[in-house]
Amino acid sequence: MTDGSPDPDSTFKVMVASDVHLGYLEKDPVRGDDSFLAFEEVLQRAQENECDFLLLAGDLFHDNKPSRKTMQRCMELLRDNCLGSREVRFTITSNQNENFHDKHHRANYEDPNYNVELPVFSIHGNHDDPAGDGGLAALDVLSTSNLLNYFGRAAAVSDIQLQPILLEKGSTKVALYGLGHIRDERLHRVFADHKVTFLRPAEGREDWFNICCVHQNRLTRGATSGPAKGYLKESFLPDFLDLVVWGHEHTCQLQGGMAALAQSASRNFTVLQPGSTVATSLHIMEAAKKHIALLHICGEQWKMEAIPLDSVRSFMHKDIVLRELPAPPRTEEQLMDVLTKQVEELISLADAEAPSNLLLKGREKLTLPLIRLRIEYSECITCNPQRFGAKFVGRVANPNELLLFYRKAPKRMGKPAGKDGSKDDKEEDLEGAMPGYGLHTMRQETRAIEDLVADLMKESGEQLSVLQVPEFNDAVHEYVHKETIASIRTFVQEVMERTAAALNADEELASKLTAQADPKQVQKLLADALRGGVAVDGGGSGGNDDALTPRPAPKRKRAPAQSTRTVEAEDDDEDPLDDDDDGDASAPRARRPAAGGDDDDDDDDEEEVATPAPVARGRGRGRGRTAPTARG
Repeated sequence: MTDGSPDPDSTFKVMVASDVHLGYLEKDPVRGDDSFLAFEEVLQRAQENECDFLLLAGDLFHDNKPSRKTMQRCMELLRDNCLGSREVRFTITSNQNENFHDKHHRANYEDPNYNVELPVFSIHGNHDDPAGDGGLAALDVLSTSNLLNYFGRAAAVSDIQLQPILLEKGSTKVALYGLGHIRDERLHRVFADHKVTFLRPAEGREDWFNICCVHQNRLTRGATSGPAKGYLKESFLPDFLDLVVWGHEHTCQLQGGMAALAQSASRNFTVLQPGSTVATSLHIMEAAKKHIALLHICGEQWKMEAIPLDSVRSFMHKDIVLRELPAPPRTEEQLMDVLTKQVEELISLADAEAPSNLLLKGREKLTLPLIRLRIEYSECITCNPQRFGAKFVGRVANPNELLLFYRKAPKRMGKPAGKDGSKDDKEEDLEGAMPGYGLHTMRQETRAIEDLVADLMKESGEQLSVLQVPEFNDAVHEYVHKETIASIRTFVQEVMERTAAALNADEELASKLTAQADPKQVQKLLADALRGGVAVDGGGSGGNDDALTPRPAPKRKRAPAQSTRTVEAEDDDEDPLDDDDDGDASAPRARRPAAGGDDDDDDDDEEEVATPAPVARGRGRGRGRTAPTARG
């Protein structure tokens, strides 16, 4: 955005935050209020800056089924800070039946029975995604209560269509896309099969400022077996996007403002990664200062202002290698003396960064810092972390988690890089582009449930014939992380029903079974048929995800265009699987921070939709009606 004063009647002011994790450690007497205090400041900062709306990039809640206490406090915060008489000065001109998934299908500020002055738009994350009976998310409760606008939920994960929310304020037009969290491996398959379509306005498509909100891994982590599919490639996203708000990654990359924002290595958009508002792990990624972003969008120009959060507990992290100390400790007493000095130094540094926002209640609880010493003790001794932490009760917020002892894993020799879970060239590029992630360290400290399932199958030396590994992983993930007790039983029942139906439909197999009287031979025939690959809806044969043959997507009936022409979706000419982010990035367009020429969008998976004429609204809410959007 230029230094000249933009027209306030045509300038969107959007507050952007992500990974609020309400309810994290809510039963902890010291840290139980941290997530709520941070979210309250986010809402207050949005009000102070008179933002048009607040955009959340997923994980509003820490638990898939938040407690009544967490839900009640969240609703209190939204009600106290989002309801009021201030006029909402933008309109939604898209078909809201396609944008919102609740019963009423409209933004909360348009309801004449509510006075909403700060609309909140949010997608779901991996912590609060739809699950269980009815496939509902915690955000559905807030949407039904008219406190939040929940968008970005894919109707079918096998064929995803992203319908933008079209927002207009004066002469500025913003197309807001949302993609709530989908298991990374599954989303990778869908993108690789060209089953993700971004719908675009049919009229004046270059007049829209395009924002996409996602909540996925930005780099591979966790599951280390098999090909790297555990993250969303930037090259999968279309090039016509101007800004991608990336949730799920807790590392804040807003320090330094506009100068710190990096252009995508493979696409022509800019990635905005706010990071979390509360530390949910004692990893070095969480130690950076927490920020939220204030966007100013006017026409095709935009700028971002990084706003530091004051109501976040100070966090100090330090790595120590005992054998590299000038005098490595030889007794437990000597070790505790060395570590005590290190903790005292970190406490002194944390006191200098103590929260300074006096407006928030309970601020005195935030004065106790988080301290973490990560100690590599190869060839040295250790001590009892609990006994050591007892010395700092009342001085730090995490006395029982002050110390993390680990031993460096020996290097495996004789194998090429990347085959044994070690860094390959791609990971080196990712860490070089996004410093501070500590990918190798992260993998040392985490163990994904997918890895456990893969190791179990590898040790058994057998492959699943009926239950498919990707679907099995999904069911186990639902059971472990979302406490869906019946997920595995339901998954097995559904697969058995599909398999039985497929076997019954095989006439040749049925005739062989009828002619065979020996039960052992019948069992052998069924086993051979399953190993041979019975066509079962929902997956192919075998336990290898890479062996699955994608089924062609069913053709959809297209509605006739209304007053404008629609076009078919066009696939990329080049296979995104071959694009490892090493292609040349095209020149940025004028609406980006760097000036440049226009870019050709013909190679994106996109579809045009008609843009209905905006309807003027009075000061009363809910008086305007919009025409339906014609879909391609």
